[in-house]
Amino acid sequence: MRLKPGITLAYADDMLRRCETEWSNARGAQDYFAAYTVAVHNTGPMLRRIFAEPDLAAGMYTPAYWNLLQIGDRRTAVSFTNDPDIARGWANALRAQNSALAGEIEVQVHALELARSQFDALKELASRPGLPIVYDTNMLNHWQQPGDIRWRELFRERGEVVPLARLVVPLRVIDELDRQKYGSGDLAKKAATAIRYLDRVLADSPAGEPVELRTGESTLEVWLDTDDRSSDVDLAILRCAADLANLHPGTGARVLTDDVGMRLRAGQLNLPVVRLPAAYRKKGTAMD
Repeated sequence: MRLKPGITLAYADDMLRRCETEWSNARGAQDYFAAYTVAVHNTGPMLRRIFAEPDLAAGMYTPAYWNLLQIGDRRTAVSFTNDPDIARGWANALRAQNSALAGEIEVQVHALELARSQFDALKELASRPGLPIVYDTNMLNHWQQPGDIRWRELFRERGEVVPLARLVVPLRVIDELDRQKYGSGDLAKKAATAIRYLDRVLADSPAGEPVELRTGESTLEVWLDTDDRSSDVDLAILRCAADLANLHPGTGARVLTDDVGMRLRAGQLNLPVVRLPAAYRKKGTAMD
């Protein structure tokens, strides 16, 4: 799940609760058609304003919606009749219409229940302590292991007080390391070393959960929630950082990279970049 830029968790939580209430009321309404159409009208714009993914609003304006919307035109044409066969036909049609409407209401209620579960998971991610620092692939290949870096000291030298560094590795970075390790030469060796390090450190932790590296100084986790599976790995890393920055308006997030192109792209997204001192670089690799 991803929030639109600038949307706070508190605001999104309030809007989502309003939508849940609207559709819960629709589920128990006597006039399914009125309740359904009003719920779509009221909640669709709210959901579109809040969430970048999943697109819950698009899930409302489906072919089912446009077909069900025509029921209103047919209902206005119904009038009184003394013919029992006609009355029976109208009653059967109304039951069928109500069944279709009730089914679509349940679809939307279920979608909101799933969204609530994902949103609660997002709140848990946002509640984790520390300054989020998102790793670029090259930083795992060419620099000392995350647990060997004195993060508090590093930031103090930059004039920042960071009690806890929350180190985040996007899943796309692991994908890239896995691809690189099957190559040849020095890069393949370094990628294999980085993969083994992550496997060893994270081996006993649940998926996506942080592990402590230096007591009270740094944690490490893999970012699973808003992972981008597009071909542009750098963009996926920056998107992870942007999502974390949006979830932490007080501290923002940092991008850890030594790549010039990545620094330029991060700057265009107003994402601060952290560079490690040369002393932390592995032997045999040159600065850019």
